[in-house]
Parts: sequence; structure tokens; C-alpha cells
Amino acid sequence: MTLNLDESLRDKIVDCLSQQLSEFELLKSMYPNNGEIVLTDNNVLDDIQNYLECKSEYTPNNLDFTINLIQNGLKLEVCINLPGFYPSEEPDIFVRCNQLNRQQETALNTELSDHLKSNYYGEVCIYTAISWLQENIYIFISNQTKASKPLPQNKDETEPLDEKFVRLWIYSHHIYNKRKREEIVKLAKELHLTGFCLPGKPGIVCIEGTSADCKEWWKDIKSMCWKKIIIRKTEVFELSEQKQQQKFDKFEEISFQNPSSRHSKHADMSSFSKFMEERGLNQSFNDFFGLCCDD
Repeated sequence: MTLNLDESLRDKIVDCLSQQLSEFELLKSMYPNNGEIVLTDNNVLDDIQNYLECKSEYTPNNLDFTINLIQNGLKLEVCINLPGFYPSEEPDIFVRCNQLNRQQETALNTELSDHLKSNYYGEVCIYTAISWLQENIYIFISNQTKASKPLPQNKDETEPLDEKFVRLWIYSHHIYNKRKREEIVKLAKELHLTGFCLPGKPGIVCIEGTSADCKEWWKDIKSMCWKKIIIRKTEVFELSEQKQQQKFDKFEEISFQNPSSRHSKHADMSSFSKFMEERGLNQSFNDFFGLCCDD
């Protein structure tokens, strides 16, 4: 959050936030029952209003909320994070449904993301996304996709001959959405991967494990709706080197508060650099941010 924004930039933010509030009020009128719409930060609406009325110079946190729906007998969690410049920027939308298997859920999110990008870029579209879900969810119920593959009981007997131990370094324009962050950690744990997720702007993920499991994790994560997410660096080792090369013993979300401002959306890179150095990854840290500077 930045003080003394250029006047034209502030005008743009005011216009975008005003549209966000109007759309949110429409959604509240459509889903008025308790628990249908749940805000991640209960103060964010007041913060936005104060900013619009020039009572605060700090741009507010992103409007982050979940819409809980029941459609065709399915319980859907529509997890939404609106960046400050939405609708000029794409919304961050991710749909969760425990009654769909992983492949069905991935296909649902991919189709929804493609639909919005193709038809509604630059327009308010949350209501449109909900309508599309209600009209198309039956497709994903009827599709009999294969269930997630079970983890082998004896990996030595089932690993392909070309299997490797890999470490992926992933860059995202931002990682804010609470449900996406939960899914990143949940799927990594399901696949017995190690590493970390550093949310914020930018978002950084390091994931390590067998090449097949990392590939499966990446396939599902990248199918979510992202402004930008890309593998910046891949490290490949023989499986026999895993014990020496593995830098983490679990997968977790980490955070480093920027000491300059409690309002900052950016992590404290000095603390993050120290975290990497303690794990012998200072060269990877330098390589990663060198690549990011190319954008």
C-alpha cells in the first residue's frame, strides 16, 4: 500500500474499487443468507469505503471472499480475490468441491478461467462466473474421469526407469487467494512433496520430489486462474542423490513481514534471502530473481 499516489492512478483505483463494491452489493442481494458469502477480512469493506471517501491514504487490501453454493446437489466453494485494479485486471477465482475428484475439479477451473478470459476481460464478471457454473456444472458431474492415481505401496517396484528427483522454482505475479494457498499446500502434502510457498506479490513456490509427482502437482496448480504463473528454474538430480540434495523435510507456507510497513503486500526479501542461505540455496535465490528481472 502506497502513500501519495499519482492523482491519475488514484482515480483509476477509485473507479475500480467503486465497481467492486457495487458488484459485491449485487452479490449480497442475490445471496443474503448467513454463510452464503464469507469475507476473509471483515474490515475490508470499511477500509475500501474510507479510501473512496478520502478518509484514508492507504489503498485497502484486496477484496477476498468465498461464495458457498449448492448446485445439482454439489456443495461449491467459489473462492474469489479481486486485485485492486479489477475489473481492469483479471479476478482470482478458484472453485472447490469435495464431491468432485481432482481431475474433475481441475477441468472445471480450467474451463471457467478460459471462458472468462475469452469473453469478459475488463468487465465485472463475478456474477457471470456464478451463472456459468450453475449452467455448466452438470458437465463435470457426468464426465466419468479417472480418479486420482493411488500412491504406490512400494515405489522401488513401480518407478519408471527415467524417474528423477527435481526441484522446481515457480514465480507467480501474486498469490493472495486463501483457498489457492490451501490447495497448494494440501496437494503437495498428498503427493509427499517438500518445499515452501511464499504468498504475496510476487508469489514464490519451491517444490521438490520425484519428477512424476512434481509434474502432477504442477498440472493441477497451473490449471487454476492466474494472472501469471511460470516455472522459472528446474533442478534435476538422480534419485540416488535425493538424500543429499533434498533441502526441506516438509511442505509449508512461509511468511516474512516487511518491516517498513505492516500494510505492505511485499515480503521482506532480506529475511527471505537469509532463509534461503540457511538452507544452502543462496545461488538458487540469486538465479531465481535474476530470471525474474528479465520481465
